[in-house]
Amino acid sequence: CWLFLLVAHLAEAVMRIALLPLAACADVCTLPDEARVDCQIGDQGGCEAAGCCWSPTNTDGLPWCFYSGQQCSLKYTSSGAPFRSSEMEKIRGYFRANIDINGTGAIIASPDASWNEGAYLFHWERDGSLTMQAMGRTDPDKAYVKTTFQNYVKWVTKVQNQKDPNGIDILAEPKYTIPSGVPYTGDWCRPQKDGPALRSLAVARYALGLFDENDLEGMDWVRSEVFGGPETLVQKDLAWLMQHWEDNTCDLWEDHEATDFFWGRFASRAALTVGATLAEKLGESALAAQYRETADQVTAKLWGHWTGQYVMETADRPLDSAVIDGFNVGYLEDGVFGPLTKEVLGTVKVLSAFFCGQYPINRADTAANIPGIMYGRYKGDVYVGGNPWILLTASLAQLVYRTAAEVAQQSSVDAEIYGLLVDAYQVDENLSTAKLAEQLMGTGDGILMRIRHHIEGVDFHMWEQLYKGNGTHASAGDLTWSYANVLSAMQFREKAQQAMTREVVV
Repeated sequence: CWLFLLVAHLAEAVMRIALLPLAACADVCTLPDEARVDCQIGDQGGCEAAGCCWSPTNTDGLPWCFYSGQQCSLKYTSSGAPFRSSEMEKIRGYFRANIDINGTGAIIASPDASWNEGAYLFHWERDGSLTMQAMGRTDPDKAYVKTTFQNYVKWVTKVQNQKDPNGIDILAEPKYTIPSGVPYTGDWCRPQKDGPALRSLAVARYALGLFDENDLEGMDWVRSEVFGGPETLVQKDLAWLMQHWEDNTCDLWEDHEATDFFWGRFASRAALTVGATLAEKLGESALAAQYRETADQVTAKLWGHWTGQYVMETADRPLDSAVIDGFNVGYLEDGVFGPLTKEVLGTVKVLSAFFCGQYPINRADTAANIPGIMYGRYKGDVYVGGNPWILLTASLAQLVYRTAAEVAQQSSVDAEIYGLLVDAYQVDENLSTAKLAEQLMGTGDGILMRIRHHIEGVDFHMWEQLYKGNGTHASAGDLTWSYANVLSAMQFREKAQQAMTREVVV
């Protein structure tokens, strides 16, 4: 039995017909109430003919006809990398220009002085830490990476050894002025406890890499400046984290407060676990045990974020793409919220349905045969009107590439997980793992191709957002975090390609 789905052309003048199995429609229409976005069609026949889901409900204000996510096709047969090597070097150049400002170690969130009176001309602890993780992972120049990390650690050590002017612990300050390093004293959402987690995670991961490479000079630097006593960066941050990980905090979007954000918890778990590995390398077994004990406590709390259909960020803001970036930033290759889990795949299915319906540009791009989908922040977002974000869209692409890499190294995929892959990424059924990985690579490429479509005309400069109506650029320009996530996604694309060429161990 087949259901004929009509998909509108960009100008809504040309209608195309696509075939989708009825069973698949039933699965993609199984969405939580909060993910329903109204298709604005009042009868079942018209609703289903437009490719929307029809499900009557007695809940006031809840649409009966709603988007499923299938209106944003994720299928894409890739013909090569989404960005050429020369384009990647250009993007890397824009990225580097925002890092280690004048040798201070500071990282500017955006150099765009014209946006909102220069509101982004600061060093954010969150953005800076994520930038350093991306730079350390993706930049091929090891000498540059080493110098930049050393300057970054000097910067952090400097700015966090001063009296806090805002009446909070200096370690939980969100942002600092450049070049002075004085905390911003204007009205802002404070404290932000993901800063210590992300800082220590970035630096500890880099430090472990120095040990893996047997870099004697770098290892001495780690012992002296990174993990050489209670006042050095990683030890200081992790000591704070062990005491405060359950405290009230602002979220990564800096407009909401709670004690239980998934983003912060998953990052804290990663920081404590990676920190424990570094401590063990340095013979600090007692500290390592303390870190691991706290990490286990955090892990136990994480499972409360699973609703049975998706991973919520927090109870009173459940639909939030912060979890997508969190799945990437905090993953430890241990299967906990891994790319081939029901928790992660269910979350992608739900968020794709929501953002496909939420943003007209997503449906318009699909109708114009531009592959992929763009994600925004959360349901109810009103900042600059509430739009897709480049960094979150790139984060989704990175997650897809990681999924492809895991599939490529398996001889088979569990039937339930395969069904969730179909729902989340619209892959074909009954594929070999090699073909499935290939389709997922196409999905990731398609998502980055959609970003490319909207930035190619401005020489690959990246803003924070793209307007939901027409895809033009919005908010701050040359956003460092946008560059970081695109560079990271492309690096994980390379890893997925390598995994697809390795022999599968059965």
